[in-house]
Amino acid sequence: MIPAGLITELKKFATHDGPGIRTTVFLKGCPLKCRWCSNPETIDIRPQIYFVAKRCKACGACEAVCPEGAISMDKDDRIDRSRCTLCMQCVEECPYRALRQVGHAWTLDEVLEEIVKDKPFYGNDGGVTLSGGEPLFQKDFALPLLRRCSEEGLSTVIDTTGYASPATVEEAMRYTDMVLLDIKHMDSVKHREGTGVDNTLILENARRMSSMTMVRISLPLIPDYNDDQLNLTATANFALSIGVDHIDLNPLHLLGTDKYRCLGLKSPYGQFRELSREEVLEAKGCLEKDGLQVTIGRMM
Repeated sequence: MIPAGLITELKKFATHDGPGIRTTVFLKGCPLKCRWCSNPETIDIRPQIYFVAKRCKACGACEAVCPEGAISMDKDDRIDRSRCTLCMQCVEECPYRALRQVGHAWTLDEVLEEIVKDKPFYGNDGGVTLSGGEPLFQKDFALPLLRRCSEEGLSTVIDTTGYASPATVEEAMRYTDMVLLDIKHMDSVKHREGTGVDNTLILENARRMSSMTMVRISLPLIPDYNDDQLNLTATANFALSIGVDHIDLNPLHLLGTDKYRCLGLKSPYGQFRELSREEVLEAKGCLEKDGLQVTIGRMM
């Protein structure tokens, strides 16, 4: 029996997650812990409570219903997350939607039903993208979903870190038309410093993926981490060596700041600066000099 998938969002009419108009399924859970992650709600494999302070009217309904006494009107964050058992009674009780659950269980049939509704809008280029988090982290759901989409004649894309077992990757590639693959750093030690894991498996899987389907690399451009010429040149050389000719350059942004606050987490962005336009263009030029196509941001 196929388990339910834990999904943070099912985004319709997406235009930056692969060719054409797409339905993007954001699966929860990621084995990497990137220090700059702009989607912290997708990291934890469990559901979470998201508290939007500006919606809260301090009515006390959530405090009254919490069986663990984990909520207080005297706290800015309201929730003592060390005591919270994620029963979600507070979410159900809140009349202002200041509290909401992040991560809901969907069956395969439920997701497919939503995807099929969008099929008339896909045209010749659009389709379905699995993203995250890391979509292959929930392989027992993601692989059957990819297979069913393929059987429906839908274009399939995976937006992935590449951090999955070789067997999982090979199975996924049987039903995948394009991979949008994140490459964070070419140096293994630096990669572990930034993400919590080294890059050996990721680079092996990059070679495996590119031998089986179309791959387009995404490079998150992080100031003073991976934006130096040495790493950019190594990334370009690696891409060309596996037959990849397009890199999407994604400069660090701070749009995830509020998400950390709403999840009761400390924002990591105080340790980062934003790149100037000149620095981004210089990085683009460094990648292009070897013949790569380079896009700032993902424009398909």
